[in-house]
Amino acid sequence: MKESTFLNEFYNIAKKVIPKEFIIKTKSNILYELMLNDKLEIQIKEFKNPKRGNSAFQTDICIYELINDIELPRVVIEFKTDITTHDILTYSSKAGKHKNIYPYLRYGLLASEIDNIPGRFFIHNEHIDFFIAIKKYRNEDISKMIKELIENEIEISRTLEKIHFYDKKFDYYRNEIVFKNYK
Repeated sequence: MKESTFLNEFYNIAKKVIPKEFIIKTKSNILYELMLNDKLEIQIKEFKNPKRGNSAFQTDICIYELINDIELPRVVIEFKTDITTHDILTYSSKAGKHKNIYPYLRYGLLASEIDNIPGRFFIHNEHIDFFIAIKKYRNEDISKMIKELIENEIEISRTLEKIHFYDKKFDYYRNEIVFKNYK
C-alpha cells in the first residue's frame, strides 16, 4: 500500500469518527519557529495560516480543534510506508520544533508496510508520541483503532494545554508507555 493510499484511507475514516468540533486537514502547514526582529517584533504575520518555507513545515495530517473560529492544532500524523533511521531522526526533530510553538501538540507516525516498530525507533526517537506499524491491520476495519487513537491523543493534548496555559495542577505524574499488539 502506498503512503498516499493509506493516508487517504486514514483521512476518510478519521473524518467520520472525529468529534464535530474538530477538523482534519492533509498537507497542513504548522509553525516551527517564531522569531523576533531587532525591534522585538514577531516577524511572522500569518499565525493562523502559516506558509511552508516561512517558518512552517508541512504535515501529512493535522487534526485541529475549532475554538471560536481558531484552528488549534492538536494531533499531527506523518505517514510512511517503511521507516528508516533518517525518517526517525527527521520526524522526531520536526516534532520537537513544532512542540516548541504548540507545547500541547501530539505527534505520531503511521507506517503502512511494516508489521512491527523497529528497534532503531526506540534508540533515536526523542519527540514522537506514538508510532503504529499498521501493515497487519490494513485489510481489516481500522475505524475503531483510529477513533481510539484520535480520542486518546486529543485528551492528552487538552490536558497539556491546561498545564501550560491555565495553570492546571496535579500531584501525580507518570509517563506511561504502551506496548501492545492492537488485536
